[in-house]
Amino acid sequence: MKNILVVIDVQNGYVYTPEKTAIAQKIIELTQKHIFDRVVCVKFVNRDDGVFPKYHRFYDMHKGKEIELVDELTADLVINRSIYTCVTEEFIEKVTKINDGDKIQELFLCGIGTDTSILKSALDLFERDIKPLVLTNYCIPQDNSAITQMKGITFVSRMVSDKCIINKPINTIEDLQGIACIK
Repeated sequence: MKNILVVIDVQNGYVYTPEKTAIAQKIIELTQKHIFDRVVCVKFVNRDDGVFPKYHRFYDMHKGKEIELVDELTADLVINRSIYTCVTEEFIEKVTKINDGDKIQELFLCGIGTDTSILKSALDLFERDIKPLVLTNYCIPQDNSAITQMKGITFVSRMVSDKCIINKPINTIEDLQGIACIK
């Protein structure tokens, strides 16, 4: 089984504050350490006929540079989505393929939207019996708020497991051992 990092919403249109720029840089540095066998980036691409314009009157993140990954962030696989969760049939199929066709047992999650997209994706992975491991030092909520960050982490901890919260810097593969199914 491969160690797969899923990076959610680290896109130009979401990285517009110093706090989000700092998280994006930490994620880029994490991916450049080659700790993970594969990196999957999930991008939010808003649709004109989607739920975000309809219910939130949110029309950004539709096209152009704003939907592109931040510079220097590279991935083995990039998947677009237009809803909160990244866990769709397409996502499962593509991630299984880069996992050498083996059933996915766990995924590491980080990115922007601790209280939204990361939370929803973690819950959806859990309901598919895939262990979501949230790297909290590499996550930030949309509003940059420490309170919102804590709420997102608390919900994952309560609804999935506190064992799925990884609250430390990751510098080497050894930092993940004992937490995950690392060989």
